[in-house]
Amino acid sequence: MDNLIVQALNKTKMGIMIVDKQLKILVWNGWLERLTGMLAADVLGKNLLEICPRFKANMYMNIIQNALYHGQSRFCSSALHKSFVLPKDGGDESFYRQNLHVEPLYENDHSYALLQISDTTNTSTRVYKLKNLIKELDTEYTKIKVSEKISKHLSLHDSLTGLPNRLAFKDRLAWAVSNALRSESRFAVMYIDTDGFKQINDTYGHDIGDQVLMEVSRRLKGNIRSTDCVARLGGDEFSIILNQLKEDDDAEIVARNLTAAFEAPIHVNAIEIHLSASIGISLFPKHGQDATELLKLADMAMYRIKKNGKCGYAFFHPELDQVW
Repeated sequence: MDNLIVQALNKTKMGIMIVDKQLKILVWNGWLERLTGMLAADVLGKNLLEICPRFKANMYMNIIQNALYHGQSRFCSSALHKSFVLPKDGGDESFYRQNLHVEPLYENDHSYALLQISDTTNTSTRVYKLKNLIKELDTEYTKIKVSEKISKHLSLHDSLTGLPNRLAFKDRLAWAVSNALRSESRFAVMYIDTDGFKQINDTYGHDIGDQVLMEVSRRLKGNIRSTDCVARLGGDEFSIILNQLKEDDDAEIVARNLTAAFEAPIHVNAIEIHLSASIGISLFPKHGQDATELLKLADMAMYRIKKNGKCGYAFFHPELDQVW
């Protein structure tokens, strides 16, 4: 039977160690031999603190003493204590994880301490790797979402001015129609074309032209509310949605302000540039309730300003603007 017990101790998948009150090692099983490279024949009878210096810490000495003298059991988790007996090949101590379970043993009038050490390194490593994998996946997902958000923004915004582009404007105009129908409100659509921009490009080049367009977009945006929308449709053509108008005539106030905004010259690289704007206006629901039609009617009203000498604004008028 003793031989069976010895075989069982040596084949168990954890470290089994028994010490007496003098901390003399009485049992040192095969698991500990394989881990440390120290044979039982070389360890038995020696002091625990000589063989396993980690137990010199007051915390662990108190635990062992309480088992030997007060019959107290204690469990030490690898999550807090990491390791107790280091392997023969050394390496990074922080990598290893071991649980320690200390139990009192008694034989006749003598007391002993049973130290059971179970290795959780592989489990901890798998958990650690899994956590890292989850973290990496989360990071990658976040980057993908950011990239998608950036791509979506770029697809819906003008790269030069940062304003919504024609595609985004059509979506916002469709939403404005839907919202106005639900709330029985009114709004206006403005179609804006700068006067003489082609000549600026031809005279000063596209770099100067781009800076002029950026200033045009700032002036347009600076003269509408945050609830309104200004977009660059392409080239020097812009459009504005004036949401939630109290009266149709409120659009005329904005149009006058926009016209006045272009009275001040634009300065680019010491060049003084004078621009004006031709603005056409259509009203919902007075002129129509279809998004595409409203933009088209505003464009027609703008074209009438162009034909009549440029610079100014006009509301769509069915008798003055021929429907295409």
